[in-house]
Amino acid sequence: MGICLSREKSLFNGKKVLVTGGAGFIGRHLTTALTSAGATVVVLDDLSTGKADPPLYEWMVGTTVVGTTLVNGCISDAAKRKEVLEGTDFVYNLAAIASVPKCQADPEGSKRVNREAALAFLAESPGPVVFASSAAIYGVPTAVPISETHQIKPISNYGADKAAVDEDIRAGKCAKGATAMRFFNVYGQGQDPSSPYSGVLSIFADRAKEDKGVMVLGDGLQTRDFVHVSDVVRALVGVGEQLLEKGAEAPVASKAFNVCTGKVVTLLEVLEAMRKISGKALPCEHKPARDGDIKESLGCPDSLKAAIGWEYKMSVEDGLGDIMS
Repeated sequence: MGICLSREKSLFNGKKVLVTGGAGFIGRHLTTALTSAGATVVVLDDLSTGKADPPLYEWMVGTTVVGTTLVNGCISDAAKRKEVLEGTDFVYNLAAIASVPKCQADPEGSKRVNREAALAFLAESPGPVVFASSAAIYGVPTAVPISETHQIKPISNYGADKAAVDEDIRAGKCAKGATAMRFFNVYGQGQDPSSPYSGVLSIFADRAKEDKGVMVLGDGLQTRDFVHVSDVVRALVGVGEQLLEKGAEAPVASKAFNVCTGKVVTLLEVLEAMRKISGKALPCEHKPARDGDIKESLGCPDSLKAAIGWEYKMSVEDGLGDIMS
């Protein structure tokens, strides 16, 4: 389900926008929305996990199709950054090594991509920047719902690197204006269930389509705040338009915002909803919980609502119907 924006009303109409990680799940949805708004989009992606031929639109590497050009490269490559930033009006930096285990195994690689390259964009970008932060920066919640004032105490290299960039944004270290968006559990069409980066809902939906059982780590009572990718894209565009209009003087500049619903659901409740939607038995096998898994996760979206009037529109029930269709 792609989001289409009005060219006449969008501030992105006629602008050149860089989307790093634009071949990934969220990036593809965002790129589709931006091109529908009349933006010329350059995607920088090393295709390590993203796809050059996603189902949402057709790409050819190095060729402009419906206003989008894909540049194959890593954000840690200074020469590539210089190439794609030339003439750019705006940057969405979504690229990252998103696998927590991979970041734990390769802390230097995580630091190079998730921290140093992201900080370089804040310094080098000729226009404002929206950075994909993460709820992982909070670590184990001391209380829920989690607001932006919750302590930042990441328990992984991934979370620590995201937190470092988030901190610099809040310290106003991007002269053109920047905002950190702290994503909670994002899901929707286009997530690859076979990828280690994929969310649990996409994996469950894939198993339901194949009429197979699912594996749940722990008792299944762990809670999550699932936010649909369509709502995430609306948040990214809303914050982006404010930055595009007012730059460092924008009310959202040098701020961080949770991107979440403020609604909680357990994995067992998700499974029951999927059974009703699919008509499949979806037998569940429980396995031991992983060390470090967070039991409760629930965000507070009030700050984002106050800043740009954003509210989520897609309920989990409707969102599950979307990914299982």
